[in-house]
Amino acid sequence: MKRIILFSLSVAALFVSGCSTPSASNSVPTPHAAALESPAPAKAAPTALEGSWNGRETTPGQEGQASLIISGQTIEFHGRDVNDWIKATFTVRDDTDPKQWAGVITECADSEYVGKKSYAIYRLEDGTLTISGYEPGNSNIPSKFDADGTRQFVFKHVQ
Repeated sequence: MKRIILFSLSVAALFVSGCSTPSASNSVPTPHAAALESPAPAKAAPTALEGSWNGRETTPGQEGQASLIISGQTIEFHGRDVNDWIKATFTVRDDTDPKQWAGVITECADSEYVGKKSYAIYRLEDGTLTISGYEPGNSNIPSKFDADGTRQFVFKHVQ
C-alpha cells in the first residue's frame, strides 16, 4: 500500500506529511493553507522544537516507531518503514490554536513529492511534541489532531 509521510509536516507534516500514508484519503474540509500566510507571517521554528525527537506514529493501522531531527528551518523524518522518510524546510505559525506547520519537501523516498507543500498542526506540552498532518499537495490544514486522512505522531525530545 502506498503511503505518504506527513511533515509534514508533516511534517511534516509534517509535518509531519511526507512520503508515506494510507492510499485512501478521507480528508474533510478544513482551513486552507492560505491561512498560514495571513494575517500574521509564518516564522522559523521555535527553539523549543530544535533537536532530536523519538516517538511513534499513532495513526490507526499504521502504528510504529518514528524519529525527527529539527535544526533551524529544516526537518528530517524517519518512519517505521525504510522508505518512509523525508527532508523538508518548514515554518510555523504559533499565533493559532492549534499551532500550524507548513513545509516543502526537499528530499523523499518517493520523488513525486519533492517540491510539494505539506501542512500540519502541532502542540508542544511537557516535552511531548504531537503532530497531525495531511499528505504533501493537500492544501488543507487539519482542524483537529485526529482528523480523517491525517497521519498522527507523538514524540519525546531526546536529551
